[in-house]
Amino acid sequence: MVDLDRRGEVARTQMVEALRRLGVADEPVLQVMASVPRHRFVDRFWAVARGARWTARNVREFAVDEGCSDETLHLLYDVLVAVATRGPIDEPVATSSVSAPVIVGSMLTEMALRHGLRVLEVGTGSGYNAALIAELVGDPSLVTTVEIDPTLVAEAVPRLERLGYGAIHVIGGDGTEGVAERAPFDRVVATVGCLDIAPAWIGQLAEGGELLLPLEHGAMHPRVAVGKSEVGLHGSFVGRSGFVRIQGSQARHQVWPYQAPVRAHLRSEPLPSPLADALAPPDPGRPHWTQNLWDFDTYLGIRDRRAGIRDRRAATGPGLSDGTSLAMIQGRTAAIGGPEGGHLRDRLLTIGLQWVDLGCPGQGRYALAFTSRDDSPVPPDTPAGPWALDRIDYRQHVTLAP
Repeated sequence: MVDLDRRGEVARTQMVEALRRLGVADEPVLQVMASVPRHRFVDRFWAVARGARWTARNVREFAVDEGCSDETLHLLYDVLVAVATRGPIDEPVATSSVSAPVIVGSMLTEMALRHGLRVLEVGTGSGYNAALIAELVGDPSLVTTVEIDPTLVAEAVPRLERLGYGAIHVIGGDGTEGVAERAPFDRVVATVGCLDIAPAWIGQLAEGGELLLPLEHGAMHPRVAVGKSEVGLHGSFVGRSGFVRIQGSQARHQVWPYQAPVRAHLRSEPLPSPLADALAPPDPGRPHWTQNLWDFDTYLGIRDRRAGIRDRRAATGPGLSDGTSLAMIQGRTAAIGGPEGGHLRDRLLTIGLQWVDLGCPGQGRYALAFTSRDDSPVPPDTPAGPWALDRIDYRQHVTLAP
């Protein structure tokens, strides 16, 4: 492993330099990402080249060992590439992955970790993120991580032990239950796409503690930071992202009851110029999650429960579907299919033009609060808010700042 570790060290140096260029500036985070060998946490993975679509034709399997190619290490340390480690690999989803380094670094920064904090992580995966957290809090025994996949637990425990992180508490089970015997926690972080805050996380969070989770809003999982205080749960969007969806009890629910569209013939119509111009990438060279399309995704998910994960084999933008018909954005056109496609197009364009009229709000313009939900759902039916979204256990209140 000597040569592999040497090459891995070179790759980590390049990774950290790239992270700086992308705006990850927290020095303690960069230092631990420069020191923890990402390649020692992954035995094999599946990936596609940056920018390629995840299809059976494009996806490739890579083994990480002494004889692995420089291409393998390049992909594993590419700051913009997440690699799959479990799941239906020939589909556009996976059940476990190692997040792109830029997402890892951003979330560690957003957690504001320091020595002595107790942390609960939901979604152990390879154990890589738990090891980084352990370095930042200064003591692996302060870290508890939960994983629902027993095979991942069986792999992560000896791996962490072998790499010097054996004091991390790795628990097998549904992460939405938390780990009561290890509470209270100063930080709770989910590394999977969640449908709601879990009540156990709030119950096990110390007063003044903070929760960070990728929270589903239609097509994506924007990262949401939530603070617990005596006045309740308040938070904000802190970053754009898309994650592997959570398994377990939350997975039995559908907050956005999206149905996969039928393979109908799609016809295209030009978008209204104001919306097309607003969604045009301001800089084609920038990472895709910085583009306005992701901000519109968030607004669309708030405004209509038919917004959902787009068919990545056919679409490049957010859309609406009723299960038999769909309307979605592709470049500067609206793609329409099925008998109700025209109706869905009208709804999509109405929401899109309202978003433009509001000044194309980005995620930073929303204030969030969470309360217990009541029996009657509240539809987000006003163009400028405030809106309320009923999830599983909580009602999310969304206010758009002027």
